Amino acid sequence: MLGIKWKLFCIVLLILLPSAGFSRDYIKITDPNFQPYPLAIPEFKIVDPDTAQLAKEGVETLRFDLAVAGVFKLLDPRSYIADPKQEGLSVATIRFSNWFSVGAEGLIKVGVFKSGTRVTLDCHLFDVPSGKELLHKKYESDQKSYRLMVHTFADAVVRHFTATASVFFTKIVFAKESSSKSKTNREKKICVMDFDGHNEFCPVRNSSINLLPAWSADGGSFYYSSYINGGPHLFSYNLKTKKNVLVSKRPGLNVGAATSPNGKQVALTLSRDDNAEIYVMETNGAKPTRLTRDWAIDSSATWSPDSMRISFVSERSGTPQIYVMNASGTEQKRLTFKGNYNQTPDWSPRGDFILFNARDERLVFDIFKIRPDTAEIVRLTQDQGNNEHPSFSPDGNQVVFSSTRSGESKLYMMNADGTNQRILSRQKGEYTTPDWGPWVERD
Repeated sequence: MLGIKWKLFCIVLLILLPSAGFSRDYIKITDPNFQPYPLAIPEFKIVDPDTAQLAKEGVETLRFDLAVAGVFKLLDPRSYIADPKQEGLSVATIRFSNWFSVGAEGLIKVGVFKSGTRVTLDCHLFDVPSGKELLHKKYESDQKSYRLMVHTFADAVVRHFTATASVFFTKIVFAKESSSKSKTNREKKICVMDFDGHNEFCPVRNSSINLLPAWSADGGSFYYSSYINGGPHLFSYNLKTKKNVLVSKRPGLNVGAATSPNGKQVALTLSRDDNAEIYVMETNGAKPTRLTRDWAIDSSATWSPDSMRISFVSERSGTPQIYVMNASGTEQKRLTFKGNYNQTPDWSPRGDFILFNARDERLVFDIFKIRPDTAEIVRLTQDQGNNEHPSFSPDGNQVVFSSTRSGESKLYMMNADGTNQRILSRQKGEYTTPDWGPWVERD
């Protein structure tokens, strides 16, 4: 009899575990058994018509953020059967059975309130099966910071489920050529935007050609090459001081800068002896050290996340191919053997893949990724214009790239497996060579 009672007790205990305050495993996208967490995000609750537009912008921002996170399966709002007019923001007002019926495991409810120029967000995250509140956050700020408040709550949701930071406060730097009918004196600027394409601005615009921007390790500045004084010379731009600094103006090329993740060195292409080779130098341009010594062009350096290896492009085999070597320049070996025009590698933050773009037999560029240990290749884009210059997000879950699928070259984002491709660019002009910035400390 005692044995039967003990078994019943264990069964009950297992049933109650999720709601009994026991610790739970965090969602890990790298887990082989990973399944996206089904999440419902209904429209924001509004009190008066003045907040209707804010509510619309807010729910679109939140849904975009959590879709980008890569750990959630956002349920189609058209599938919702709950009546938003009958539900509020508290547990007592929510019919969790309606949300459970449409497959939701998580539910987010947000109320937006406005008083003068001040906006308040009342944010709630619920566990649908247990009907319990998991997270409650309240934010208040001026209307200019409204999107930032939404990003902050989205970040809190990601941290709750994954115990890691989100990419919602990161930025993307890129080159941009404004649309113009004139083919003379065309300017190419260096611009920055939020990870979701908003708040675009162009800090480097000097009526010259500026290209190949790349973030510093701390995200406080970026490198770029410019023809402003002949060149191309390597400069850096500090976002805080808003100052340009000349880093390298050695004879020939000074292009393709890439900062090591540990922030100690910059790899780039120099052509000091009339041949393009990979060098490393200190972040201020001092003490250049040559790594490659080959008759062919070597370019497009990218670092492994531990700063111990460098991947690059070389034509030493007759066509551009992806190579890898130690950060000292030793043990150089070819990585790609498929295709005859492979370029612009970018090493993932987890070290498991290297992105690159390749030109196929139709002379069309598409994006691929390759495992540096096994050389297994996965195709990410196809039959949608030219797709080039991919760059991983700092968590490795997303990729930004340029594409001509809409005519002009624009910036797009996709999941690291090639799914969920969507446009980021919101203005006119040719957007090229994006680089996704690192996590940064928030003020």
